[in-house]
Amino acid sequence: MYRFTILLLAAIASSATPVGAQMPPVSVRAVPVELRKVQPHHRFTGSLRAISRGKVAALEDGRVLEVTVREGAAVKRGDVIAVVDSRRLEAQHGELQAGLMTAQALVTQREAELRQTKLDLERSHSLVGRNAISQQQHEHNETEVAVAEARLATDQRRIDEIKSQLELFQVRLDDTTVRAPYDAQVIERLAQPGEWIKAGEPFVTLVSTGQIEAWLEIPERYAGVLSQYANQSAVKIVGSDKQFIAASAKRVNEVHPRTRTFQFVLTLADPESELSPGMSVDAWLPIGPEQDDLTIPKDAVVRSGGSTFIYKAVAGDEGTTAVRQPIQVKFETGHWVVIDAPGLTPGDMVIIEGNERLLPGTPLAVTKVSAPALQAEVQLDRQPR
Repeated sequence: MYRFTILLLAAIASSATPVGAQMPPVSVRAVPVELRKVQPHHRFTGSLRAISRGKVAALEDGRVLEVTVREGAAVKRGDVIAVVDSRRLEAQHGELQAGLMTAQALVTQREAELRQTKLDLERSHSLVGRNAISQQQHEHNETEVAVAEARLATDQRRIDEIKSQLELFQVRLDDTTVRAPYDAQVIERLAQPGEWIKAGEPFVTLVSTGQIEAWLEIPERYAGVLSQYANQSAVKIVGSDKQFIAASAKRVNEVHPRTRTFQFVLTLADPESELSPGMSVDAWLPIGPEQDDLTIPKDAVVRSGGSTFIYKAVAGDEGTTAVRQPIQVKFETGHWVVIDAPGLTPGDMVIIEGNERLLPGTPLAVTKVSAPALQAEVQLDRQPR
């Protein structure tokens, strides 16, 4: 019975596939390998950090009237975060304004007194000359003028003091409305309406948005070359295909004594708030001048079972077939990868579309794409829609 079953399956298989039949060709797209002048790059890893992160604290004691934001809310610089009861400060502010009016009225009185003493002094000048009054009376009038001037100066300084106090109280009143110091997202709310809060105690914790920094760990041997070549570099978010171009770069001039590495900081624009502090990143940074290297598109690279390879489209007597070619990726640069592959030469056609389903020897129907045409496609894909 067992032998009969085997014979039956063999008969079915032979009837399903005619002898000498070939697989139909698989449609693929291919581009030629190119020898390009490219800068050598090295892969470095790191993580994202917020440019600014901190707790927004109260500047005045008081009862919390309102906390306008919750966790996850986005705020712009100057947006109101919280409001503290300001009635006591307003009462003191009003008391000072009343004191200012009183002081101003007193200054008006002192000015009138000074004018009168000066008139008395002028009259005494003429009278003392005619011996109508004594020299002692004249000197008394001079003293009255000096006293009136001193009283006026004192009351004018009092007005200046009250005005300074009013400016300070206005600042304190403004501080009862707490505003966001920068564009940010609220990640923690620490106060609730109705609570009593003291100056220095926090309302919320903010993490800045709009820009974020990628902190990379760099071995000290690359200190000189990175400062020379790494200006605008692409940073890739680990776990996604998204890349961000650095707007600026800076080196932290301190080498860790144990790891012998330093920090290299790339600033990334993040207008859509896609990035979060703590995300892992890697970046291929230039570490030297341009040199000639074999380059292929990233889409040509296949990684499977711990191996990295590409498929070449090789023409033969029976048509074009797929040939598997092991490669070593030296580094990435933009949409291209620089490779080391003995047996691969400039002009060889490597498959960039349809290569995931190929096996060695698979018949191919190849559509050839030039490198400039492929580059134009890449630029078109990157344009916002």
